[in-house]
Amino acid sequence: MALPEDDVVSLTANLHTLTLQLTKGDTDDAQLTSYPASTTTESGAATPLTSYPASSVSRPSSSSSAPSLAASPLDQPKPLLPGAPVSPLFEIRDTPTAGRAVFASQDVEAGALLWRAEDLTLSVLLREYRREVCGQCFAYDYGRDLPVRDSAVGFVFCSTECRNTWRREAGELGLRAWTAVESLVKKRSKEEDKMVALDVPKPDVEAIKQAWAEAESQAELIRAARMAEQPREEGQVPRITKQHRRAVQKALQAPIATDVLAFCAGGVLARHGAAPGRWEAVLSLAVDETPYISFEDLNAHVQTYLQLLAVLPTELLPLTTPETLRTLTSRDNHNAFGIRSLEDEGSEFFGYGCWPSASYFNHSCGPNVFKKRDGRVWEFRAGKDIAKGEEINITYLGGDEQSMSREERRALLRRNWGFDCGCKRCQELWTLSGL
Repeated sequence: MALPEDDVVSLTANLHTLTLQLTKGDTDDAQLTSYPASTTTESGAATPLTSYPASSVSRPSSSSSAPSLAASPLDQPKPLLPGAPVSPLFEIRDTPTAGRAVFASQDVEAGALLWRAEDLTLSVLLREYRREVCGQCFAYDYGRDLPVRDSAVGFVFCSTECRNTWRREAGELGLRAWTAVESLVKKRSKEEDKMVALDVPKPDVEAIKQAWAEAESQAELIRAARMAEQPREEGQVPRITKQHRRAVQKALQAPIATDVLAFCAGGVLARHGAAPGRWEAVLSLAVDETPYISFEDLNAHVQTYLQLLAVLPTELLPLTTPETLRTLTSRDNHNAFGIRSLEDEGSEFFGYGCWPSASYFNHSCGPNVFKKRDGRVWEFRAGKDIAKGEEINITYLGGDEQSMSREERRALLRRNWGFDCGCKRCQELWTLSGL
């Protein structure tokens, strides 16, 4: 059986994927913004807008039920958070049990394109696939190495066009950052990421806070040593001691979690180069308060922070902070989509990415919408006729829900997404044929 398409939680945990929590106040304080629902062509016909950066607060907590096709929306749509998806075909409403969700604002025919999520904010290609998957468009050639390799930054590409696009979007600072990260990894190339057991104690909020706080004394020494590299006027050069140099060396000699390192570096660069409104869209995503799968996982994330302080260009150090990393990882944990092969029904899992607008679509074990990735874009189409007022749902189980029992589906959703599914299919006392 293929791995669930969006089973990022368990997979990224096994790969030490960085996840940490900000307080709920970060989401509550996000500025609410309204956007027009459509634009018009010369003929006056309304067409969906698809280019806004996106956000989501639709993920249920561990104490709530999953979204249901029969869920009753509250009376009025709420003001949209920054970057929320906007279309004349649907609207975002609050639900009694699952936060915000997407509801059809008119009858939708089967096959209709509902949404194109073009707002890829951050992506990670797992190290083992770096020679086989294009760093720009995620093209894959059945395990063969791709022809255009950029060894300095550690990515390969399917064409010179993709390589040039990637380098242009990365910019000079991004190229220097990825070169520094790749240089660190190559020096430790014999190390491998360890698999993390899923049945070990999970750190709570207090343990997470303590781990980050304990790293700050070393972080301050590393930051001071690195900032001393910048040109200064005579008499203003800070005094760097053996203690500062030892702090840097300690970080560089610690074990490396390569995929966590790539995620964090990409996150810092994403914040640095974020388009207007994009960082606010990230802040609006649903938050996971205790995302670390183990204490070993937590320690790997904190250590990655220290390593980035030691190697990234000094221009990025003001954004290389626990606040940046904790924001990204706490929002990414339940909002990422798996990046899989397109040629063989998704049997190969390459990594994951965060398309915030796509995160508004809640789960159902009997979904009425199917999704498909086209390069860096996700398309969402109606899988059947959808009536006005009906909730629009996708599946988080990548199609495996069709052959799984109710108990199997609910157990997997509870383990990986933290909720007990209450969709129409799970609530019924009999199995519906064809679902």
